[in-house]
Amino acid sequence: MDMKEDIQLKLAKGTLYYGLLGIEVVEISKGFAKLKLDFKNSLTHPFGYLHGGAIASLADSAGINSILTTTNDNETALTLEMKVNYLVPVKDAVVYAEGKVIHRGKKFAVSDVDVKSVDGELIAKAIVTCSIF
Repeated sequence: MDMKEDIQLKLAKGTLYYGLLGIEVVEISKGFAKLKLDFKNSLTHPFGYLHGGAIASLADSAGINSILTTTNDNETALTLEMKVNYLVPVKDAVVYAEGKVIHRGKKFAVSDVDVKSVDGELIAKAIVTCSIF
C-alpha cells in the first residue's frame, strides 16, 4: 500500500456514515476497493432482509473509493449516477462490495461493483459514475 492509499484508508475509516451503517474498508489499491457490511437488524426492511438502500450505500462506497485511488492530490470525486441490479435477497449474512475502475477520464470515471456474499454468491451488480474535479 502506498502513502496515498494509506491516507485514503484512514479517511474512509473515519467516515461517520460508514460507522452509522457498519461499513468497513477491507482493501484499497490502485483502481480497486473492497468494503464489508455486516448484517444488522437496524438495516432491514419490514420482511427482515437487508434493505436495498444499505446495499446501494455499500456499492456506492466501493465505487467511489476505487475511483479516489486514481485521483491526484489536487482532485476529488463525487458520485454523479449509480445503477444497481439486486439479484439475491440477503438475510443474516455479511456482504462485501468490490469496486474496480473501468474508465478514468479527465472529468469523470466509472467503477464496476460486485456485491457478494462471504461464499462468493453475487448479491447485486452496480455501475458507479463519478465526477472528477
